[in-house]
Parts: sequence; structure tokens; C-alpha cells
Amino acid sequence: MNIQEAKEEIIRTIKVYTARDEDGMFRIPSIQQRPLLLMGPPGIGKTAIVEQAAAECGTGMLSYAMTHHTRQSAIGLPELATHQYEGKKYTVTEYTMSEIVASVYVYMEQTGYREGILFLDEINCVSETLAPVMLQLLQFKKFGTHKVPEGWIIVAAGNPPELNHAVREMDMASLDRVRTLNIEADVTVWKQYAASRGVHPAILSYLEMKPETFYRVVEERKKKEFVTARGWEDLSTVLKEYERQGLDINRYFMEEFIRSPEAAADFDAYYRMDRTCMGGYRILELFAETVEPEERGRLLDRLSSAGPDVRCMFIRHFLAAASEEMSRVGGLLRRETRWAEVKKHLSEYLSAHPAEGIQGFLAGRERELSIKKEHGLLKGGEERLEQWINHQILARFVDNSAESCRNGAEEKEKLQKHLTAGTQLIRQLYGEGPELCDWLEGIRHHGDYRLCGYVCPEYGSFPEQKRLEEQLKKQVQEMEELYETRNCI
Repeated sequence: MNIQEAKEEIIRTIKVYTARDEDGMFRIPSIQQRPLLLMGPPGIGKTAIVEQAAAECGTGMLSYAMTHHTRQSAIGLPELATHQYEGKKYTVTEYTMSEIVASVYVYMEQTGYREGILFLDEINCVSETLAPVMLQLLQFKKFGTHKVPEGWIIVAAGNPPELNHAVREMDMASLDRVRTLNIEADVTVWKQYAASRGVHPAILSYLEMKPETFYRVVEERKKKEFVTARGWEDLSTVLKEYERQGLDINRYFMEEFIRSPEAAADFDAYYRMDRTCMGGYRILELFAETVEPEERGRLLDRLSSAGPDVRCMFIRHFLAAASEEMSRVGGLLRRETRWAEVKKHLSEYLSAHPAEGIQGFLAGRERELSIKKEHGLLKGGEERLEQWINHQILARFVDNSAESCRNGAEEKEKLQKHLTAGTQLIRQLYGEGPELCDWLEGIRHHGDYRLCGYVCPEYGSFPEQKRLEEQLKKQVQEMEELYETRNCI
């Protein structure tokens, strides 16, 4: 399965394992809640989908890399205790609380989450002394004598032996106690995720043209090369900051993230062509509608007759410009909504705690933010938003120096007009071809698509029709290959 299908299965598992009956008891007893084992190559996003699934289900998540743990930290340290059996006292060995289980209880106390995911990464890389402990965990949800709290689901992850020499083969007894999800790298699914995360358009267009370079692992005696999804995303983040600061970008920089000299050199050459294309066609200015009419006509003539590689670059950069605008407007709308919520809470707090005042309210918010940050509960941009709220409270109620806010509704309306104009432009250039489908799909996969409320009724079902056509073609091709194979037999 691909990474998106694995995420959906994790979400279904959370819903099923946390379901309760009318008496408040779990419908599936804890002992029968088999842990999930995500088995797949490194760097494809296994940890990320577990975080996303927990966030979407409104549950907590605590993550541990098992290679960092010893038997003592997993089951606790031994200590002597005195017990009486049949009238005679004995000295016995007991164990302190497991560090991992104790962390779950601390997490529950600090965050308020009573249910969540205990994520154990690199589970098949544990030391030999920890292997029996892992078997006990998978069967009984216990570390030593300490049980994982009810309502907490165990999800583990590991790499196949052929991609990690430190891996220990899991025996049948262990595998018979888990639900294994075998995950493969899938560039199509990753591109949807990457578009929502604002991955650099040059990377997206490059992988559109050369999907075979998305994931590659070569491990020989004197040669170790690899290209991973994690590498592409990290490259995107740093590459955009290099561009912002005007720093030199060369092949050696690419090799720091794309650990294959051949692939890094190829992408470096493509990136330089991409930069030339972006400037020559004035793509950002076309989206912003700031190009003079005569020059605009010349640019559109060139784009309409351009080859597939230039068309792909154009669509990706056009989407990047749209994505930036959608993120900006989405941020404004979230600020307005969150500010209204916090003002209501502030009013209620001041009525209930007049002595503490504004400073008491802010101190409570800072504590809450600190706890969320410590446990990785802040979603993208949430910390920045909450700090802006705190600044607004200080400015409006303490310093009387609040900044004026742009009207989110007005900006939303402008954005919708921009996106409609962009859709019409692409249709004018390329008709109802794959370019229009890529544009509409890219808009839909943006994280703020629903918040921004862009609707294009004329093309509402167009991407879905194209997807069904491609799916049908694939099924026909598979059937033809099957018949050819049977004929050969």
C-alpha cells in the first residue's frame, strides 16, 4: 500500500480501538487490540502519517525511537522490597516504573489526552536483550510489570532488512501479534502531500517529468546512494531560504540532500533551467496580473506553443504563486476566527478571576502553549498564531497600540477572483487538457482550500472525470497484460 492508504488504515484503527459500548467499555478488549506495524523504506513519511492520523482523530501521540532504549529504561530498574509469604518475610526484586509507560502518564496529565498513540520507531532494530520485552509488549501491551494505559494504541515502525543492516528479523511469534502494513514509496501520493506543504515547484515539476528519481536506494560493497521523500522535502525547505537570501546554489548543495551524485547533478541542471524559465516567462507577474497587455499577449503565445517540460514548470510555479496567496488569506481568516474565540474566553476569565487580570490570563496561555510545544501538539503555524494573539491582547488591553487587521472576507474575495482568472488563463492556453487538471487538483490539495472557499462549478467534476479515465486505462492495461501472460502460458 502507499503512504496515504496506510494513514487511512491508522485512522480507521484509532476509531475501532477507541470505540466504547453503552457501559463505557471498549468494544474490542485491550488484549485483542493488535499493534500496527508500519514496515517500509526509510524517509517515506511513516512518522508523519502517524502524527497526522492522531491529529485528525483528536487523540494524543507520544513517540519513541527504540534504538535509544535499553532493557532498564524499557522495563524499569530493579529494586529490593520485602514481602511476607505464609508468615515468613522474603526479600524480592521489583522494578521501578518503566520510563516509557511513565512518560505516557505524564503526557496524559499535562495535555489532558486520555487516549492516544504510543509510536515506537525502529522497533526491529532493538538490541538482543530488548527482543523479549518487545514480544511481551506486542502480546500484552506491557513493559515488564507496567501496563500501557487503556485507550492507548501501539503503532510501531521498522525498515526492511535489505535497507537496514542493523535490522533484526522478526520471528513468526512476533509477527503473529501485529497487523503489518507494508508501505511502498508512491510519487503520485507524495506529490499531493507535497503540494499541500508548499514544496518547491522546481522539485514538483522535476518529479512530474522524472518520477523514477523520487525514491532510489543503491547499497553495494563500495557504494551507498539513496534518494528519499524526506530528502526532497528537506531540500525544498532549505532551498527556498537560500533563494530568499540570494545564496549560491550548486550541485554540491543538492548532494547534501539527494545522496546520489547522478541524481543530484541531474536535478541541479533542471533547477537552473527552471530558474531561467521562471524569469523568462514572468510567471509570478502573470499570476499577479501585473504584466502589460502587449507583453502578456507575447508571453501567452510562447507558453501555448511550449513543450511539455516548460508547461509542467509553468503550472507548478503558477500553483506555487496561488498556494502562497491561499496560505496568506487562510492565515488571515484563522486569525479572525481565533481572535474572536480568545476574546470570549478572556471576557469569561476576567469575570471569574478579576484579581489575576490580563496578566493571569496571558500566563495561563503561555503555560498551555509551552506544554503543547513540549509534546509536539502544535500544528503548522499554530505557535505563530497563538503568539500573535498574545501580542494582540497586550497591544489592545495593556499598551493600547493594536495593529489594524486586514479584512479577511475582502482578501478572500480577491483571492477567489485571482484563482478564477488563473483557471480561465490555463484553459485559454491549453484547453481542457492535463494542465488544467493539474491546476485544479493542485488548488484542491492545498491545506487552506476549504477555508478559502474557492469553487469553480464549471470544472467541479473535471479532475474526478480525468482520474476515473486514468484509472480505467490502467485497469484495461493490466487486463491486457494478464491475457498476454495467459496466452504465453
